[in-house]
Order: sequence, then C-alpha cells, then structure tokens
Amino acid sequence: MNTPRKCRRTGYVILFTGVVLFALGLYPRNFGGRANVFLVIVSLIIIAASVMWMVKKVRCPHCGALLHLKLYNIDVCPYCGKNTDNS
Repeated sequence: MNTPRKCRRTGYVILFTGVVLFALGLYPRNFGGRANVFLVIVSLIIIAASVMWMVKKVRCPHCGALLHLKLYNIDVCPYCGKNTDNS
C-alpha cells in the first residue's frame, strides 16, 4: 500500500499531464480540428480521473480522513494526529 504522499504525487503527475494535453488541444495550429477536440476531451477525462484518484487515495491510513490535496506537509494527520506513514 502506498503512502498518502506518494499517492498525491502520482495524482499531480497525472493532473499536469492532463493540463499539458489540454494546452496542446487548445492551440489551433498543432494538429487539426478533430484532433484538437479529441485532445481536449481526453485531457478533461485525465484531469477528472486524477482528482478522483487523489480524493480516493490521499487519506489517513488510521482514521480514513481526506488529507490536504494542496502542497502541504502531510506527515501527520490534522484530524487524528497520527503519523501518515503506513509503518
């Protein structure tokens, strides 16, 4: 089982990949009309999947509370006060 920190990092990598694809899809001279629409749709799906991943996986292993998805330090759960490492 991964730590919440690793799951959040994975979610951000997926999120930024979606944002890059979205930017490529909005730039009109990259590919063509249908390819740009396809890139925008795929990027929105990737962005939604990354948010759902982080909401599902970035939780305290002790109390199950959702930890901050922002770039805060999540070594200690703000709800139960326990260490978020799985050891």
